[in-house]
Amino acid sequence: MVLAPITEGIFGIYLGLLAAIFPAFIAFSIGFIFKYFTTVTIPGLGVVALGGTLAGVSGGLMGLMDPTLSESWTGISAVLVILMACLWAHSQGDKLAVATPRRLTLKSIRETKLSVDLTERVDSYGQVRIRPIGEIHDIEGYPQLSEDLREQLSNSSWKFPADLSLPELESRLEERLSTDYELAEVNATIDKQGRAQIAAAPTAAGLSRRIPSGKRAVTIQTVLPTGVARGDHVTLQFPDGNVTGPVVSARTTGVEAKSDPIPAEEIDGEEGSVKQVVPKMTTTGGEGAVTIAVSLDDGKRIVRDNFAPMTVNSRGKQREYETIAVLKQHGNRFRKLVVNERGPLAGTTIGASQVRDAYGVAILAVRRASELIIAPRGTTELLAGDELIVVGKPSQLRAFEEATA
Repeated sequence: MVLAPITEGIFGIYLGLLAAIFPAFIAFSIGFIFKYFTTVTIPGLGVVALGGTLAGVSGGLMGLMDPTLSESWTGISAVLVILMACLWAHSQGDKLAVATPRRLTLKSIRETKLSVDLTERVDSYGQVRIRPIGEIHDIEGYPQLSEDLREQLSNSSWKFPADLSLPELESRLEERLSTDYELAEVNATIDKQGRAQIAAAPTAAGLSRRIPSGKRAVTIQTVLPTGVARGDHVTLQFPDGNVTGPVVSARTTGVEAKSDPIPAEEIDGEEGSVKQVVPKMTTTGGEGAVTIAVSLDDGKRIVRDNFAPMTVNSRGKQREYETIAVLKQHGNRFRKLVVNERGPLAGTTIGASQVRDAYGVAILAVRRASELIIAPRGTTELLAGDELIVVGKPSQLRAFEEATA
C-alpha cells in the first residue's frame, strides 16, 4: 500500500516531463521576447496561469484530464512538474534576453574575440601578444618594402588587451605599425589564434611628410649633443632673438647617423629573451647639421647665419599620458569609432545628440580628412566618416557603439 503512491508519483513525473515540453517552450519564448523588447519581467503568477492553461491542452491529449487520473498522485505530480518547468524556462528566457545585445547587427556578429585557448598567453596585465604569420605582403599601388623593414616586421610582436574584438585588434595593430614604422598604408588581419597577416607600404615622402602645415624646414650648422633625434624640441640662439622648433633631421659631420634600437617589449617566458625594437635615428656628439621646422619669418633669420649655438629643451612628463592614467584609474577605456552616414550622429552636433547625458561617454577628439579637432565643443557638427576618440566605461562604450552603428 505504501509503494502505490510512490509509483504513481514517479509515473506522474514522467508524464509531466513529456507534457511540459510545449508549455515550457512557450513560456521561454514569451519570457525572452517580453524581456528583450520591454526590459520588464512577466510576473511568476502569470507564468503559472499560462503554464496551467497550456498544460490543460497538452495534458488533455495525453489523458491527464481524465478525472480518475487527475485526482490521483500521478496527475498531481504531473501538474507540479509542468508548472515548475514553465517557471524555470521563463527564468532562462529572461537571462538570455539580458545577455543578448539590444541591436544585433552584422558588425556585432563579426566582432568575435580571440580563442579561449590563448588564456595561457595572457599576461598579468590582461594583454596577449600578437605575432605575424607568413610573409609581409606589399600593397598594390605603393612602393615595395625594403628587405630590412620586411624582416623586422616578421620578427616583431605586439601586445594588446585580450578582451578586444578582432576588428578592434586589427585597427590598433594597423595604427601601431603606422606610427612605429612610419608606414604609408597598413592592412592587418588577425585570426582567433592571435596570428596576424600583414600587408604594408612604405611612405612615399621623407622630410616633407614630417613638416607641420604652415612651417618650413631650415638647416644650420651647430654643435649637436649625443642622442638628438626627430621630435626633440631645440632652441637656436641668435643675436636678435632665439628660435625654437622641433627637430625633423639631424646628423653629425663625418659620422653616419646611427639607428638606435629602442627596446619596446620583451617576450616573457621564452628562451633567449627577444626584444622588439623600433628604429629611431639619433646623432653622436660633435659639430653637425640640424634641420628644424619653423615659421617663414624665423626661417629667413636662420638662413642669414652659418652657425648658431643650440640647446635641447626638456619636454618633461607629457601631460596627455598623465591624463590617460587618471582616466584609466577610474575604470574608463578609450575607443575609436566612425560616424555612420545612416546613424543618428551624422549631420548633428555633439550638444544636440546629447552624447554625454544619453550614453555617459565623452568625445575627446574628432578626426576627419581636413583637420583634427581636440576637445570638441557642443556646437561641433559630426559628419559621416568622422573618426571619434571616445572615453567611458566599457559597458557605456559598447552601448554607444551599438546605438551609433
